[in-house]
Amino acid sequence: MKICMFGIDHKTASVAVRESYAFSAEGARAFLDGWRSAFPDVEAVLLSTCNRTELYLGTQEDEFPDDGAIARFLTETAGRQGETSPRPDQLRALRGGDAVRHIFSVAASLESMVLGEPQILAQIKEAYNVASEEGTAGIALHSLFQRALKAAKRVSVETELFRHRISLPAVAVSDFALELFERLSDKRTLVLGAGEMAEETLRYLKDAGEKEIVVANRSREKAETLAERFGGHAADWNARLTELAAADLVIAATGADEPVITAEDYRSIAADRSDRPLFMVDLSVPRNLDERLGRIPNVYLYTIDDLEEACQRNRKAREREIPKANRIVTQEAESFLKELRLRDSGELIGELRRRWNEVKDEEIQRLFNKCGPLPSETESEIRYAFDRLINKLLHAPMRTLRDESTRGKPNGLLDAMFKLFRFQDKQN
Repeated sequence: MKICMFGIDHKTASVAVRESYAFSAEGARAFLDGWRSAFPDVEAVLLSTCNRTELYLGTQEDEFPDDGAIARFLTETAGRQGETSPRPDQLRALRGGDAVRHIFSVAASLESMVLGEPQILAQIKEAYNVASEEGTAGIALHSLFQRALKAAKRVSVETELFRHRISLPAVAVSDFALELFERLSDKRTLVLGAGEMAEETLRYLKDAGEKEIVVANRSREKAETLAERFGGHAADWNARLTELAAADLVIAATGADEPVITAEDYRSIAADRSDRPLFMVDLSVPRNLDERLGRIPNVYLYTIDDLEEACQRNRKAREREIPKANRIVTQEAESFLKELRLRDSGELIGELRRRWNEVKDEEIQRLFNKCGPLPSETESEIRYAFDRLINKLLHAPMRTLRDESTRGKPNGLLDAMFKLFRFQDKQN
């Protein structure tokens, strides 16, 4: 079984180059459809995110197209052809064990720009599912991606790598909101603003069980678009104080140059709140929430500085988990590669036994034809003797191949035997 990877990521290419290799969901399906037509015997999974575009290839016995053909195909079908057009020489190639260890590390988020970010695992699952649906993932890549997902699950369960949030919205929800409230499923959230930061925060809130969401923005249209995406509803900007009275959580993420809710605003609706706790997060610079709000009883106000301090603590906690996560990835990758080596050596041994038995049968038949009719007991003894001879001749190479496969890389030995016995090259 052979595996390789062609691609770029944030470590090897600038954002301008990565953009030129980006594929949309529809573009990825079109790419795989084209690949299936151009290279029907080579399996393919295309992983395309904002930080990487990687093409994973696998075969059982067939050879890969040459590197130039793969690079040209990926480049010519890249998602965007802008000012910075992609070039084949910007792609790097990993093969065999290097490609296996790489996808295992990617799945475990050890290769991500933000270490331990959970999105990459979902993106890998989606890429694998798309390839399965398009018929470009076969036995080789099914095995590879299923084991990569297993390695990622072990890292998630056996380390703290994914448990320490390090983005501001994630920390706001996981480290602060869920500390104040036992659950969010019965709480009401007011979001002021409809930009990227507000959207990311809503994503974490929904994951935490939040069901009742109100979005207020100066642009009613943008508020409605964001609210609809997360199953909430929009409110007029001028009605924000009315919504504040009913809210349990307030997320402020607007582009305003001054506070959009002041201490005086709060006091004007305080009587309607009946002293219920209010969790407020200001994700804006300049600040959108009056700092005096934090001095009001039952109001818990957090700013970017508070969140960033927690992010720093979480980053350090994640970094301590890296060695443990790397050990798990190494264990899983080596286990997978060992299985591939045993499979290759087993295939060679099986082929060797098949060919030698063919020769044995031919020689026994030649002998019987020459000797004429023989008693059945004599024929049985002759067959038994030939079988023992074949088994004794195969015993040493079989044991050596299995031992080498278990200990490490038997590629040199496999290659020599392929050439010695003139077998088709099946080596990884």
